[in-house]
Amino acid sequence: MKRVAAVVAGCVAVAAVVLWVTFFRDSDEERIRRVLVELTKVVAVKEGDTLLSRTARLRSRMKDIVEDDVRVNVAELGADLRGRHKLEDDAARIGVMYARADCELTRLDIRVDPQGSLAQVDAVALVTGMRGGERNVDRGAGGSPSPMSRDVHFLLRRDGDWKISTIDVAPKKED
Repeated sequence: MKRVAAVVAGCVAVAAVVLWVTFFRDSDEERIRRVLVELTKVVAVKEGDTLLSRTARLRSRMKDIVEDDVRVNVAELGADLRGRHKLEDDAARIGVMYARADCELTRLDIRVDPQGSLAQVDAVALVTGMRGGERNVDRGAGGSPSPMSRDVHFLLRRDGDWKISTIDVAPKKED
């Protein structure tokens, strides 16, 4: 009788795990979206940031978001960065130029390979910032507020958790 009860309890436990994985576990797309949202939060320039506080925040949180050998290409700036530490250093220096800055990613198109180990994400980035007390937003022709945007392409790899491997930022373009 004890043996039957143990088998039934084991089957119930296995069924509970299968149900949880099937219905309650986040999809790859949701986990990838969370990584990208976390990236935008980490690189944001917060009011009152100092170079030291910003560098500390970037160093402590970036390791969970990007791979150690991440590659970042910003064509408009001629920047081609290699490695997480270089990215952290350059991102920390942005805070010197802006009192506050935010990035919003829209129109996310997430494609995960059939093996579930690679993902490509295309998005549109809108960056706003406060510089010298003036709010700067990407501007269109004639200085009108943004029909300008930047396409951003991400490559993520999963080795346990999803991490960003490559970020390519295209120059401003008309929508």
